[in-house]
Amino acid sequence: MPLRLALLAVTLASPLAAQTALDRAVGLYGSASDPAQSCTRNPHELSFITSPPHAILRWSLPRPDRDGRLSLEETYDLRGADDTTLSLQREGDAPLPETGRRPIWILRLSETGYCWGRADWPLVRCVEPAIRCNNDSLSS
Repeated sequence: MPLRLALLAVTLASPLAAQTALDRAVGLYGSASDPAQSCTRNPHELSFITSPPHAILRWSLPRPDRDGRLSLEETYDLRGADDTTLSLQREGDAPLPETGRRPIWILRLSETGYCWGRADWPLVRCVEPAIRCNNDSLSS
């Protein structure tokens, strides 16, 4: 019986210890800089599918994408992840003239949300900050 209790304790404790960047990234977000895309006006959900590995961002209402088209969703090919970043390629992105390849976007996680970088940008450049929405921010 003590062995079963020990295994149960390890099983219950392991999800916190084994939580990946993908686990931590899942959730509802709003723009930290654009009121029209905030948690209260037009939040977006970040989720993942495994086959094929994709990150999917879905907005509540249509919003202009990076190309100026109205859309509700963006899909990214998941290229890699570590403790604080996800490497992604947006489906539909045109190849960069200098490399002939689609840009690699870096989603940098923080305690309060995330921001976007790119593999060919300086590490300190992080744009379009998003904050995690919580029940308080959705009701205000």
